[in-house]
Amino acid sequence: MIRPAALAALAALAMGTSPAAERLDSGLASLTVHSDDGQWISLRAGPGGPGHTVARPLVVEVDGQRLDGRYERTVAGDRELTCTGVVRSHKGTKFLFRDTYRPSLPGAFAVAREVEVVDAQAGDAAFNTAYHVALGPEAAFAAHEYFVPGIWYRTNLVRPTAGQLASDPNDRFFLFREDRLPLPLVAARERATGLTLALTHVSAEPTSFAGDEGLARVVDERLQFGSLGVVRRDDVSLCFLFPGSEGEKNRTKGANPRGWALRSHPVRGGVRHRYELMLSTAATASYAAAVEHTWTQAFGLYRPKVRRVDLPVAFSGLIDTLDHYCVGAAEGYDAPGFPFSVLLPSGTVRAYNYQMGFVGRQLPDAFFLIHEGLDHQRSGLREKGEAIVDFWARESLCADGWPRTWYDPSRESGKHGRWRDSDNRHGGMALRVAATGMEGMLSAWLRMRQARHDKPAWLAACRKFGDWLVANQAEDGSYHLAYGPVAADGRRKPTEASTAATCNPIRYLVSLHEATRDIRYLEAARRAGEFCLRHSHEPYFYAGSVVDNPVTIDRESGQESLAAYLALRDATRDGRWLEAAVQAARYTETWMMAHEMPAVAADTQGFPAGRSIVGQTLIATGHSAADHGLAFSSCDYYRLYLFTGDEHFLHVARLLVHNTKQSLNWDGSLYPGLPRGLQPEAFAVVMPRRNGVLECLSWNYAAHLDPLVRFKDRFGDIDLDVVERLPLAKRRELNER
Repeated sequence: MIRPAALAALAALAMGTSPAAERLDSGLASLTVHSDDGQWISLRAGPGGPGHTVARPLVVEVDGQRLDGRYERTVAGDRELTCTGVVRSHKGTKFLFRDTYRPSLPGAFAVAREVEVVDAQAGDAAFNTAYHVALGPEAAFAAHEYFVPGIWYRTNLVRPTAGQLASDPNDRFFLFREDRLPLPLVAARERATGLTLALTHVSAEPTSFAGDEGLARVVDERLQFGSLGVVRRDDVSLCFLFPGSEGEKNRTKGANPRGWALRSHPVRGGVRHRYELMLSTAATASYAAAVEHTWTQAFGLYRPKVRRVDLPVAFSGLIDTLDHYCVGAAEGYDAPGFPFSVLLPSGTVRAYNYQMGFVGRQLPDAFFLIHEGLDHQRSGLREKGEAIVDFWARESLCADGWPRTWYDPSRESGKHGRWRDSDNRHGGMALRVAATGMEGMLSAWLRMRQARHDKPAWLAACRKFGDWLVANQAEDGSYHLAYGPVAADGRRKPTEASTAATCNPIRYLVSLHEATRDIRYLEAARRAGEFCLRHSHEPYFYAGSVVDNPVTIDRESGQESLAAYLALRDATRDGRWLEAAVQAARYTETWMMAHEMPAVAADTQGFPAGRSIVGQTLIATGHSAADHGLAFSSCDYYRLYLFTGDEHFLHVARLLVHNTKQSLNWDGSLYPGLPRGLQPEAFAVVMPRRNGVLECLSWNYAAHLDPLVRFKDRFGDIDLDVVERLPLAKRRELNER
């Protein structure tokens, strides 16, 4: 608890006076050491403005019991303040603290901490150290909105979904291991004032070992990671805890998600803690601005490295892999297509069944074969792609224009395969599966038309689905996530009532308008976009696009929104859509791993130990799986760079072009002798680190090929480095076409 004398000092601070001992400035912000009943810290965003306090800077937890204290001495150096103090356990163990503060980025301060255990006493077994920055008394919890990358966004506590670690407003502790976070930071923004405080772990190297699992307390010096979050104890504070216990919800393997997964270091002479934090304060105009400011600030500290690959080699390997696994009549199948899954590391096919979009991507993958076949006069590729699109155009569309999305082919002579009744857990067919599949068909038609090959049946099928979208759009512009069979009244009823994924068909509708000049399709896209502005963009709620995790805050809904808003901007030149695209992009990149995560030798099945996970991304808040799916958006981020001039977007685009291929067999080294387009579908970012889904799905190829083809069609080359050699004016001209 804060003592009465300290409360008086805090009151003086609020009134604009302070018993200041020493002070540092960074931009408009200031950090002051106050001497009153021991020494403590205040942080101000600007002169005379509101501030935050570190009232009890020295915090140790010994065997689960919290002990705290204040600094005893401060020494001023060259633009730095070194504060020292001691905390003693009840048994007499001393914990010596040395915190050195210095200006960091504008508006921010670094604190480099060293803690040493001295005179360790028998009976003290395990300890953690912590750093807390107060937001205020208990009422401050509801007065703030929070941001933890990949975990906690604006709507978590008002629209909670299963599996979220931050979902219950009654919880007292929200601490998350930093090795599950894309960047190790937590931020809070006060709604009334916009005052934003962020706490970031600088230069984190979150190492661990195979015994780091379960709920039982693990005590081991090899645990070199922290946890960050929000603690509601005597007050409400942002907190860094080292090593990183997680609770009061956790997502530790084999553990109940409600409870603590405790991690500590042994109380032993010579054991030291060394870590550096950054305290950042700013005034932000909105929650979106707070996310942008705190994320890009931390991103700038880490400067994630681009791991370059040979893009032409990778591209040809992906095309050759599709060619290798494609089957048809010659192999005894009644319909042509690609396997749903290829097992790794054997390269054998687990299943030949065909889903048109989403994870199946039959039609987009067929388009890539057609595109490459036409570009390089490889008639065999083109013929395989055409056969696949012919099948879907001929067989998948129902009488009302809704497509059947999943087909199980037959290898029995004279027999046909079967269409599945559902492609998701709620029954019926998901709109995202249909939209991403039919977009592949439309792309194939457009590419064939450019080459003067007429495919009227393909366009007719695309128009039929477009007409369904026009006829079945709700009055408010929305669509449902999934639809069932035709009911007695002749209409399809939603099997999932949520309208969260209304963004999914927008790019398809815009492209269909582009192909046909039928204004109805653009109007439907625009109305859907207006709905998304109201229900996704404004509340900062991106959900619904991960078909197997419906209505969960997720990364893919950000990607789908980005693609939709860019398409509307291209069609209308309305600046609102570009503004919405930028926000969606800022949100989406906060799911991308932007700091390194050292491998644990026993846990590297699924993602190679010697490769970087920077550029891979978390999928949704309901679990901690990651994949390379943000590769889909590399061309979109590059286009945002050209629109805005913000080189941060260029850096992200390069990471997505190159780093997402870290687990791809692009050079043949990961799976010698197997096709070079194979890649594990997903993996875990926390313990067991890098263990994953040892299968390659059809979407894996599309994630890389789709943006590379977009680079080529818009800018003339698949290789971003080659595109960058064009004059900037030329690139901007091509971007506007």
